[in-house]
Order: sequence, then structure tokens, then C-alpha cells
Amino acid sequence: MSDRLGGPGRTQLLISDLKSKYVKLHAKLKAVVLAYRKARVSLRRLSRNNAIIKRKYLFLQKHASQRVRELMETINRQQYQLVFDEERSILSISENFLEELGMDREEFSRSFYVDILFEKFLPQPDRSKQSIDIPAFQFPVLIKETLEADGHIHPFIHLSISGKLNWDAKVKRYLYLLNAEDISSTVELNYFQRTDTLVSNLSIANLNLLRAKKTIEMHKTMLISLVCSLVGEYSKETSLHLRNLQHLASCLSSECKRLGLFKVVYYDIDEYIKDINYTSVLHDIGKMAIPSAILEKDGELTTEEQQLVRKHPEIGANYIKRIIDIFEDDPVYSSYVNFLRIPYEICRHHHERWDGTGYPDGLVGEAIPMPARIISVVDTYEAIRGRRSYIHTKPSHQEAVDIIAAEAGMQFDPKVVEAFLNVNYRFESMH
Repeated sequence: MSDRLGGPGRTQLLISDLKSKYVKLHAKLKAVVLAYRKARVSLRRLSRNNAIIKRKYLFLQKHASQRVRELMETINRQQYQLVFDEERSILSISENFLEELGMDREEFSRSFYVDILFEKFLPQPDRSKQSIDIPAFQFPVLIKETLEADGHIHPFIHLSISGKLNWDAKVKRYLYLLNAEDISSTVELNYFQRTDTLVSNLSIANLNLLRAKKTIEMHKTMLISLVCSLVGEYSKETSLHLRNLQHLASCLSSECKRLGLFKVVYYDIDEYIKDINYTSVLHDIGKMAIPSAILEKDGELTTEEQQLVRKHPEIGANYIKRIIDIFEDDPVYSSYVNFLRIPYEICRHHHERWDGTGYPDGLVGEAIPMPARIISVVDTYEAIRGRRSYIHTKPSHQEAVDIIAAEAGMQFDPKVVEAFLNVNYRFESMH
């Protein structure tokens, strides 16, 4: 039996072979364990050295002289010069800056970046001060070429912007003098250490949302301009009046914001002000229902004609109310109702008086919606200064200012008049 199985000699040979393999494997295991121990010791040493170097770096960074820090910042940054006037017009901009952004001057001036600068970061002019410091703030700009790139950590140029708001006596307006420091390397290092690609995706989505908002604003402007064009075709005199009104409303509403006069709970304050400015030109659309012969009459109106003209606020408001009623019943468009309420309030109430003697509803004081109080002032100024068919002489800017100032507390909200007096120099240049 043992001969058929190979016998004791064959068994002994197998055991010897297995023992030899075990010895070799055990030797390899010892070598691996030894290498692991050496690697662990090396890792500890490297970690300790890294901690020492890090502490030294932080110590040197903390205690480096101001001069050394200034030299390092000079090496690692690039200065861009931007100059705006208070109307958001670009007076000067670095070509290098535009090249980095991948935009030309016109494209940048029309971008939402300019809107964000003025609405979120730059201070409003204050006539009581010749110069206002603008503290540094961080401002990211999306690099167009990296928008479609995958795996980019953070596709932005990060700018630290600071400067001054100075009054320029020569041009009689405030100028924003801005320095833009490229701090992208510092910001991206922080993002790399603290975040992942989610930050980049959210940031790009936010920028795309801002672009979409800018597109919506353009659509609003185009539609309102179409309505104004129709009004202008009906009454040439009214068309001339509308050219300046929107700009004047923008000046006055910005100052009202600076003085804290707006009390808005259902609207972003900057969007609210924009929509007042957009829709200010709709204040007289009710005049489309008034015979043009009456609107363009050279001379005083009869009592019947005056009563007919006084109906235009209600007529214009009813035009807009019909659209509001349709939109309120449609969930797809109901979000636009808040926007439509602004021109409704302007149309119906821009002839109300602070003392309650206005029309059509005889509202008193703060019962008059804020948009209507603003448009009441700018509409009156433009009526006094504009070349209206029923005015044979054109009063001066100062005469118009005196008339409006005298009506504070009677025809106009005194606080809105105060805001008007602060920025009336910007009205003068319109004529």
C-alpha cells in the first residue's frame, strides 16, 4: 500500500519542499516588515520636519518686516486702473485688465459686473463730502475660456478692489478711482485647501444666474421702450418728456436708497429700485386715451378738458391692472405680479399730493406709494425744465429747484425733496 502511494521517501520530499518555500516566504515577510518599519520612521521624520518648516514659515510670515511684505506683494500682484463716473460710464480702463478678462471695453461696460460693483460695493455720492474712501473688497470675475473646462479648481480672476470716490469740480460730478489687485493665487490656494469642485460648480451656476438676470432686464427694457415708442408716436411732446425721465428717476432713487427711505419687504432693494427706474416712463400711458388735440393744445385747457386729462392716471393704471389680473390667475406668470405693481402704483398715484389734495384718490403722506412720490418730483422737474408745448419760456434749473423745494410737505414728500436737493446738480446737466 505504501509503495503505491509513493512511500515514506516521497512524503519526506514534499515536506522538505514545503519547508523550503516557507523559509523563503518568511524571509520575504521579514524584509517587508523591515521596509514598512523604515517607511514609517521616515514618514514620522518627514511629518515632523514638515511641521517644523510650517511653524518657521508662519513665524517668518508673521514677523517679516513691512518692507519685505510690500516687496512680496509687489512681485505677486498686477495693478489695474479703472475710472467710472457716477452715471456708471467707464472713463478709463486698463487694456491689460480687459485682456485678462477676455472682454473688450464695450462688452465689459454692458456686463453685469458693472451693475454688481455699483449696487453691492461702491458707495453712493454724498454731496457733503469731497472724497470718500472705498475700503478693499473681494470681487471675482469668471474667466470665459474656462467656463466649459472640466476639472478646473476655480476658474476666476479674483480681484481686491479699493480706491476713492472724488468730486471733480471741472466736470461737476463724482468719479470712482479704483485700483484692482489680482489676488487669485491666494484665493485659489485657500479654496484648494478648504473646498472641492462643488464650490466651482456653484460659483459658475451663480454667475450664469446673474447673466440670466441681465438678459431679463434687457427684455424688460426692450418691452418698455416699445410701449414708450408707441406713446411717442401718439404724442411727440410726450416722447421728448420721456427721454430724460428715466435718468432723473435713477438719480433720485439712488439717493433715496442712500438715505434709507425705502421700506421694502417683498423685494430685493436693488431690484426694486431698478424696476422703478425701468417703469418710470410708463407713468403717463393713460394719456393714450386722451385726444392728442387736447394734449398738444397751445394755451389753457377748458374745465371739461382739464377733467378729461385728470382721468389719465386711472386709465393708465387700469391698463396695467388688467395684466396683473391675468398673471395672478396663471402660476407660470404670477411671480411677475410684484414687478407690475410698481408701474401700477406710479401710473395711478404720481399726481397725488403729500397734503392729500391730489388725485385720483386723495392719498395723504406715506399712504402714497414710494415709487409714485419719486416720480412725482422728477416729473414735475422735467415738466418745468422741458420744452413743453404749453410753456413759452424755459425756467432755469435753479428756478425749478426753488419751486420743488417750496412744495416740500405740500405737494411732495419732504424727505424725497431732501434727496432731490442733494443730487439736483445731476439734474442740471440734462438740459
